[in-house]
Amino acid sequence: MCFNNFKILLVLFSISQFAACSATKNTFDYDSSADFSQIKTYQWDFQVSEAFSKANPLIDKRIVKAIEDNLSRKGVVKAKSADITVSYNVDFEKTLKTGGLSAGIGMSIVKFNRGHISLSSGSQLKQALEGTLVIDMLNTKSGKLIWRSTTVQPVKASDASPEDSKKRIARLVSQMFENFPPKKTR
Repeated sequence: MCFNNFKILLVLFSISQFAACSATKNTFDYDSSADFSQIKTYQWDFQVSEAFSKANPLIDKRIVKAIEDNLSRKGVVKAKSADITVSYNVDFEKTLKTGGLSAGIGMSIVKFNRGHISLSSGSQLKQALEGTLVIDMLNTKSGKLIWRSTTVQPVKASDASPEDSKKRIARLVSQMFENFPPKKTR
């Protein structure tokens, strides 16, 4: 009976570790005093992403298109004199990830009704590359930040094809815009 409970606990632990490692990290924040219902137009500030854009012009084009598509779906259009100024930034960081969780269980019974149970587990550390995409919206008149969304994702070599890259960027940016405009809380 005790051994079955232990197996269930081990399986649940493994599933929770897998879910924690594979979860997308999306966050957003906003200025609760900003009136998002008045936002109808946007303009770009490309200075923030200039270095990334020069080094990665094709990815830059995909990110800009995904942001513009999402703003358009929200009813916000591009204009020279705009309500908000939009910018984005991309950063990369090498991190250590655990993987390959393994566990072993041993059990023995010896003379005099004594025995022991042992458990061993281990995981491998692997270096991974994570990319962080930050999208900012500033009130054009005041220059103050009114909305920010951030996503952290593993950078995958499987995104090598332009079509895969385009789809993944579109999906990530779409997820980032799920909370724009923010819902008013009372």
